Amino acid sequence: MKTTLEHLKTLRPDDRDRAITNLDPTQREVERETLAQAVIWAFMHCDTPEGSTFWSNVVEELEQGTYHFTAADSGLPDSGGRSEFTTGAVRDASEGKGLPSHLPTRALKRAAQRFEDGAAKYDAHNWRKGIPMSRYIDSLQRHLWAFQEGDTTEDHLGAITWNAMCLSETYDLIAEGTLPADLNDLAEHQTK
Repeated sequence: MKTTLEHLKTLRPDDRDRAITNLDPTQREVERETLAQAVIWAFMHCDTPEGSTFWSNVVEELEQGTYHFTAADSGLPDSGGRSEFTTGAVRDASEGKGLPSHLPTRALKRAAQRFEDGAAKYDAHNWRKGIPMSRYIDSLQRHLWAFQEGDTTEDHLGAITWNAMCLSETYDLIAEGTLPADLNDLAEHQTK
């Protein structure tokens, strides 16, 4: 498979220059990268009806001097990176997006059960109304100690996970202003 640079070099210089000239000057660097991404997409799909249509439209617009490509034209968000697989398939890069496939499903199921039990006991989404952060930490620690002591009277691991998840979400909701700042009642946070 040719590189993007090799594909761009196959365009007539005046067509390539005209395409870049037609770009919005404030977005020229961003759009130049997007143009390269468009070329990659088109060459990857040149044997499909979509790829043929894409190239026909590009050629026609280049000839008319009206070619202007924006990221929205591809229909998909693009990080600019690629992962290529042994099968030849290609996907957008996954770096920096987290690895949900690595999450331990049993721990998530335990937490999900705690959410269900809490909804039945209190109210659906009761915790989203706002609970002080210290309450999550206190409960998390008590369940951790009970688990360490071998207590099996309830699912302490599910409670630990649930408290940690709600603590994390509450912290973020406070930071973005969705929940009141006074819910962050941790003494260490007050002195900073």
